[in-house]
Amino acid sequence: MAADPTHAAPPPPPGAPAARRRRMLAWLQLVRLPNVLTAAADGLAGWLLAGGSLAEPARWGPLVAASMTLYAAGMALNDAFDREVDRRERPSRPIPSGRVSPRAAFGLGFAGLLLGPLLAAASGSASSAAVAAALALAILAYDAGGKRTPLGPLIMGSCRALNLLLGLSHAPALGGPAAWLAASMYGMFVAGITWMSRSETESGRTRNLLAGLAVQDVALVGLMAAALRAGRFPGARAELPLISPEALLLLALVGLAINSAAGRAIREPVPARIQGAVKAGILSLVWIDAALVMAVRGPAAASAIAAIWAAAYLLGRMLYST
Repeated sequence: MAADPTHAAPPPPPGAPAARRRRMLAWLQLVRLPNVLTAAADGLAGWLLAGGSLAEPARWGPLVAASMTLYAAGMALNDAFDREVDRRERPSRPIPSGRVSPRAAFGLGFAGLLLGPLLAAASGSASSAAVAAALALAILAYDAGGKRTPLGPLIMGSCRALNLLLGLSHAPALGGPAAWLAASMYGMFVAGITWMSRSETESGRTRNLLAGLAVQDVALVGLMAAALRAGRFPGARAELPLISPEALLLLALVGLAINSAAGRAIREPVPARIQGAVKAGILSLVWIDAALVMAVRGPAAASAIAAIWAAAYLLGRMLYST
């Protein structure tokens, strides 16, 4: 039976596909999609450091999904709470530009904070759900006002430390002292990035840059110490050498990259340079994860982490991540 042409669906208005793409772009910018992938690297790295296998996606998949969901939720809430500040300092962001409503951003953020622990629980570990719940609370504390206090960088650092521990939550005692050293130094590194980011809309001020870089460099030394204790991680491979020169080299290269980017910002303290230094620090998180996995599990496992960097880097060229 022929369709009645009088009841055919009306054609889409001119420009409708472009409008949909703009809306989608706004949401991807809101959650900082390139950075979401660095959070995925944390969850997967923690799983591998705990002795998990890549052949068990039903176990590590929910952990990675929880990491990504909680990070995206945190970014949405960050912009929703900061909308008035962004109207003055970053008017092109999705909320102040009117492309995403504050109500929608709050809805996405709080839904993500609730969903994250449920996803972690789906990995089969009550410890994972507990760590994810603690991470959700830390994210809310940071976004709801903690960021504007002197403790702001430390709270943000604790968020990323918990994200790494989320992957380690399947190991007894969350991986033991060596894993806690790695997580705390990782959080310290992120605290340094956060410290630097406090100046990313200013010009001519270098105090936060110098302080943040110093914290990052100290954290890298601590991460090298953690890599040297690779044999004490629950996922350590007995056939690997006691010291992984490849892991230490990766961490040294991270140090070179962040110091180069920060050096340019210190010499020319303008928003573009400072944001570039912050972006370099964020993307380097994947290589820190890869270096730790390299030391504990070897190059094959580390390559799975390193592959995430390529996707994050390419997305970072299309979407802002600071």
